[in-house]
Amino acid sequence: MSFFIQQLINGLGVGAQYALWCVGYGLVYQVLGLMHFAHGDSLIFSIFVASSLMASGLPFWLVVLLGMLLAAVVAIGIERGLYRPIMSRGLVFLAFIAAMAGGFVLRSIVQVIWGVQPRLFPEGLLPSGAWTIGGVHIGILPMTNLAIALVIVVTFTLYLSRTRQGQAILAVAQDRYACDLMGISVNKIVALVYGLSGAIGFIGLILYAVNYRSVTIGLGFSITMKAFIAAIIGGIGSIRGAVFGGLALGLLEAFVAGYISTTLMDAIVTACLILFLLFRPYGITGRRELVKL
Repeated sequence: MSFFIQQLINGLGVGAQYALWCVGYGLVYQVLGLMHFAHGDSLIFSIFVASSLMASGLPFWLVVLLGMLLAAVVAIGIERGLYRPIMSRGLVFLAFIAAMAGGFVLRSIVQVIWGVQPRLFPEGLLPSGAWTIGGVHIGILPMTNLAIALVIVVTFTLYLSRTRQGQAILAVAQDRYACDLMGISVNKIVALVYGLSGAIGFIGLILYAVNYRSVTIGLGFSITMKAFIAAIIGGIGSIRGAVFGGLALGLLEAFVAGYISTTLMDAIVTACLILFLLFRPYGITGRRELVKL
């Protein structure tokens, strides 16, 4: 029983990171109906810059703020330079290809500047250690990850429901063409959405870096796929679904690794994704939509 509880706690800690990656990814889909497949690589570029800033001696809190700002700027740049020109002509499939190409360009820039070696992060950036209760070791860092993720998600949810910009984001997600007729600057709202997706995703990645103490170039693709899988499981385009999907994915990986095999973990997760696509394509929290043709 103690092993089960430990795996539960570890899964929630990892799932909190996935949830933050998925919130930004799902937000872009909710507003634009577009899979943001450059999401992970834009975050990797930002975290590599952040690691260099940390190595220069800047305090951790300042590195996090600057990294969030850079991630937001990079995401907005991708939207302005890639997605907007293509989406304005209605070429959605080409936008998907452009996203993959943009991610490859960012990955190549990171490789040219920093090489292929992992970037290391020091210990002690967040509280670590463990509490021992009844023979169960409760990791402080996973609980810290979960607490930070919940605070970010609750704050973001309140931002969407209580502020004018948040209401504008929800309105554009419902009908961007009607919002344009009502005088809402849709282009500014779309840029804001991409900026928020980058900033929130960066928080999830910095939690990952603190937890594993290193990041690699190839992690960008993994981030995108984890966010995509979590979005499908939770209900793509839903903030609540992003949280549930991220936590569910983290728990699934933890229990598969703990009770079955780490080697088969990715295969079993992919199989679960296929099952969701076949039997519940609208996810845990999503609802079936009827479309008249």
